[in-house]
Order: sequence, then structure tokens, then C-alpha cells
Amino acid sequence: MKHDPAPLASAAEYTEAIEVLNPQGNFPALLLCDHASATLPDTYQGLGLPGAVLERHIGVDIGIAPVVRALSHLLDAPAILTRQSRLLIDCNRWIADPTSIPEHSDGVAVPGNIGLTPTLRADRQSRYFWPYHRRIHRQWTAMQTRHKAPVFLALHSFTRQLGTERRVIDAGTFWHHDRRLSDGILGLLDHDATLKLAENSPYCGFRGTSFTLDYHCWDTGLPGCGLEIVNDTLTTSQDREAWAFRLAGTLRRLAADYDHRSR
Repeated sequence: MKHDPAPLASAAEYTEAIEVLNPQGNFPALLLCDHASATLPDTYQGLGLPGAVLERHIGVDIGIAPVVRALSHLLDAPAILTRQSRLLIDCNRWIADPTSIPEHSDGVAVPGNIGLTPTLRADRQSRYFWPYHRRIHRQWTAMQTRHKAPVFLALHSFTRQLGTERRVIDAGTFWHHDRRLSDGILGLLDHDATLKLAENSPYCGFRGTSFTLDYHCWDTGLPGCGLEIVNDTLTTSQDREAWAFRLAGTLRRLAADYDHRSR
């Protein structure tokens, strides 16, 4: 499942598609945020949706981008975040997946995505999807040169209620080919008795919905996973700060362990 990326994008493409924090950071972890923003360029006319809808969980992973930014700062770790709504194109889906550019999401029709031609789909891929993943590839490759055992962590948030499904957990990992980072994160977070945790929940890494993790980590032999945090625990700045500090302590311990084992 390992692929050669398309040629590196220009700086202008990076600016349009992504936010990069701390690219020279010294901590051996790459932090990703696939669904960081509810923003849409003006040319897409809101995809025919009211702004309030774009701010819901269908348009953005609510509350997670501030956690990623704070975590990057606390750890001195590189972080890469998207700058457009997941409804424009989902950077964590394979481009052949119908949910890559969804016509409907959690019961909401997305008029600006209905009946797109292959040319219009390819335009979004070239403007937003591939520049994001090319930048991840470049950063991740550089980190493998600088560090013996860097880790790859994609952070997301999820909604407590999705359709008729009520999610009872507060956080869950997703992994596919390598469970080490997932096990390590859950093992340390489990010390907090207030949290309900699970692996491969509410989304499962075996179901082909974790493009970012699979595309960049498959066959590297390096620890990687996704982490989903329920968005009702990210409501206030204090909530988000608490998660950032909790994860910073967790990743520091895991990184030290992986570095020791790699010697």
C-alpha cells in the first residue's frame, strides 16, 4: 500500500491548502489534523449550505485544531493541518471513496457536491488533497532521517450522536497495520478513571476510512495511529487545554520508550 507521491507542490499551493506549524520542531512526533477547518473559498459559494451547517461536525472536527496547535507548542513537534472544510474534499478518504466529496452527510444534502464532473473532482484533489499529502510526505520523510523512531498521530474529534447512534466513549484510537501507538496511548490514558476509552472506535482502521494513516505509514515499521476525541469534551478553552496537556504527557513517555527500544 506504499505509494510514491505526486511531485512536490509549490509554496503557493501549500499556502492555499494547509497550515504548517513548527516544521523544524525537535520532538519525534508528527501531528496531523485532517479536518481542522470549516472554511470554504468564496468560489464554492458555501457549497449551497448555511454557514452554521459548515460549523457542525459534518463540516469540521469541532474543537480538535486548537488541541493540535497547543500540543505542537507544548512538545515542540511539527504539525500539519488542513485549511478547508472536509465537505469540500475529505483529506482522510481515498479519492475513489464516495465520501471523499460527499453528496450527503449525516442526513444533510450538500448541493455543491451533487453531480460533480470528473474534471471538477480532480480540480479539488489537485488544489487541496494532494498538496496536503505531499507536505505530510516531505515532513515525515525528513523526520525519519532526523529521528530513530518518530511517531505519526492523526487527531480527530467525533460527535456524541451520529444519526441514531449514541457514542458512549470519550476517546478512541484507530489503527490498521500497527497497534503499538494505539496500545501505548490507551494504556496511559486509561490511568484517568474519568475517561471511557476504546480501540478502533468509533471508527475502525480496518475499514478503509483512514487514508492519511495508511498512505503515509504503511510498511514504514514506525508507530502510527489516529486518535478520536468526542467533541463535547472540547467545548471550552479549558477543555481543549486539558486534552493538550494530557496528550503531551502521554506522548513524551511513549517517545522516550520508543527511542530507548530503537537503540
